[in-house]
Amino acid sequence: MDKSIFTLGGTSWINLVNTIYISNKQEIDILATESSAFQWMKENNLLRESDIVAFEKKELLDSLIVELRSIRTLCTTVLSEIEQRGELSLNTINRIKKAVEKLQVSLTIHSDSEKLKMTTEGETVEDHVMYNIMDSIMNTFKKPSLERIRKCNHEECRLYFVDTSKAGKRRWCSMELCGNRKKAAEFYSKKKKQ
Repeated sequence: MDKSIFTLGGTSWINLVNTIYISNKQEIDILATESSAFQWMKENNLLRESDIVAFEKKELLDSLIVELRSIRTLCTTVLSEIEQRGELSLNTINRIKKAVEKLQVSLTIHSDSEKLKMTTEGETVEDHVMYNIMDSIMNTFKKPSLERIRKCNHEECRLYFVDTSKAGKRRWCSMELCGNRKKAAEFYSKKKKQ
């Protein structure tokens, strides 16, 4: 499995939506196996060192995967409403509030090269992962341009991304995955017509 797909969305909540994707005309679910789900969380910087040790208990990882699937459904709804309406429905806002209210978090101070920084962390592994995903949704809404959240232009791809390009004209989830495929298909199509 190509790990670059784990972070193509640009933010963890969109990356969570992208955990279901199409490869060779087959649907792949990254959360279907413990190893790929664990790797996805690591690649998205959702885990602390202490969290990784906690996963020695298999039931903890299984429980977290169930929770991730549930939050993925919510994130998919958020993405769909942004795409279709440009805003969230009251029902979706209430679902987000409910998900956040369940989280138990604490503030901690980290010193990094003589600088102090206050951070919020989940009290449990599950709280920590879910807090980071919900925080990424909120951070997306802080930015002025929700229209920068896009679906890949390749007709066989269903991945989303946040366009961080200067011009704001990014069309592909990844040039390597979809852009080059599309351009090559267009080139061969033109060549055939000649």
